[in-house]
Amino acid sequence: MSRAVINVNLVLIFTIMFSIASLTISIVVNDVEWFQASGAVVTVSGVLLASRKILRLGLEDFIKGETTIDGGHIVPTPEEIESSKQSDFDFIAYKYSIWLLIMGTMIWAYGGIVLKLFNVGVNA
Repeated sequence: MSRAVINVNLVLIFTIMFSIASLTISIVVNDVEWFQASGAVVTVSGVLLASRKILRLGLEDFIKGETTIDGGHIVPTPEEIESSKQSDFDFIAYKYSIWLLIMGTMIWAYGGIVLKLFNVGVNA
């Protein structure tokens, strides 16, 4: 499971698909709560991406890595190359996490109001 949780593309695809499915259900059953509640899932996805490095390394290794100063090698080792790649993914995940946290909070707070403007959930 941890592999899926740290896969940036998988988390983004799941989040988008879940939001679209929730929006569709809200429209079909004429109830804004489905879409509004999907904001919580979007927010949790943002938290997962923001904490990708901790989830990937584990808390103990994360703390150890943050407190260790290593100058590296002249010729990077395979471990250093992989670590550099993973750091790039951590950065990308963090950038997306900010937007997911903002969008999830907005959907959670105002998703129902926006759908009611389009007569979804009115007279439900």
